[in-house]
Amino acid sequence: MSSASIDRPFLVFRKTRGNRFTLPVLLGCIEQEGLSGDFRILLCGSPEEMIQKRGMGQGVIAFSFMTPDLEQVRDEVEQLRKSLLGNFVYLAGGAHATGDPEGTLRLGFDFVFAGEGERTLPAFLRLFLSGRPLAENILRDGKEPSLSLSHPPHSLGHRLFAPLEITRGCLYHCAFCQTPRIFGHSLRHRCPENVSFYLKQAIPFGYRQSKFISPNAFSYGSRGGKSPHLEAMEELLATCSEAGMEGIHFGCFPSEVRPDWVNPEVLGLVKKYCRNRTVVLGAQSGSDSLLEKLGRGHTAGEALKAARWIHRAGFRPHVDFVFGFPGETLEDRKLSLGLIEEMIRELGAKIHAHTYMPLPMTPLFRDNPSVLDPATKEALLGWEKKRVLDGWWKEQEAIGWKIVEWRDQGVINCH
Repeated sequence: MSSASIDRPFLVFRKTRGNRFTLPVLLGCIEQEGLSGDFRILLCGSPEEMIQKRGMGQGVIAFSFMTPDLEQVRDEVEQLRKSLLGNFVYLAGGAHATGDPEGTLRLGFDFVFAGEGERTLPAFLRLFLSGRPLAENILRDGKEPSLSLSHPPHSLGHRLFAPLEITRGCLYHCAFCQTPRIFGHSLRHRCPENVSFYLKQAIPFGYRQSKFISPNAFSYGSRGGKSPHLEAMEELLATCSEAGMEGIHFGCFPSEVRPDWVNPEVLGLVKKYCRNRTVVLGAQSGSDSLLEKLGRGHTAGEALKAARWIHRAGFRPHVDFVFGFPGETLEDRKLSLGLIEEMIRELGAKIHAHTYMPLPMTPLFRDNPSVLDPATKEALLGWEKKRVLDGWWKEQEAIGWKIVEWRDQGVINCH
């Protein structure tokens, strides 16, 4: 090993299932900024893996995580600070750090990145290399965001590829969701030329099954209107095909579509260009009164109509429902269960069930979940056994109440 290599500080990312789509982007930005040669970069799947690495004397250790992972992250940082010899700076980013930066500092981090990190992380790393101190422990990107997404979506150096993020921002104000609070209410899209450029980079490395990240896949190309921009969407999908993609998947995991953006024309485009057999639809509830309180901007009837269109177009509706919202009544749940039953029976739908978890930065964060009644749980378990329902709703129920405990103890701040 050369002396130059020995002198380079380490940049260690804690790799988890939850940040598997984030790390390729951050590493790609570091590569684009010409910083990858200044660090010895490691991706570690556990704190033990970091501790066992020999020769780590100084550098940066970075975590990106969501609120349900808070306790594990706190314990891991404590373990690393006790066991890892050397001079290290601990960074935190991601949805939880953005929602509660002050509380995240108290978990044992030196610096917290609130909001989008594609510019702030490389800027921080340059300052770290220069040895210049930072006056602030909470770092935010103060620049006005570009109207289009142009940062790298993957890391060629580490051969890490994720679904392509095509849209940021959300036009809606759902009271339980962090997305519009983190990324704003203006829609920013990755243009087809940019998509083509990065897909052509990735294809030689075997990336031929293209998926996309978007809060609402059918909003691609829209700048504020609340209906699909068919021309923009077709240009995107045609560009992917022309770039050499063998399998394009649109409107499915890790994206979903809103019911009020579904129509036969947009489904026709998906049918023409894509290989997915399902379309993921965000219904969330079968109760119109609850949907209105949540600020969803659509009705249960619109969700059923969208699911019918999806079915008629030859796709299987894979429909999201959330149970346990604050203030949710037994009647609200019965309406959701009735809508689920109708979608399964009539349309062969598969249901993706969630239990509400309070998330910092959202209007509902101060409100406790409602307790799921035995009849609701029995119905969900019955559909699980028939393999027409999936999701982590049981685990989320326990995590939701744990988040309430952390909030009430002051581990998470109420803003």
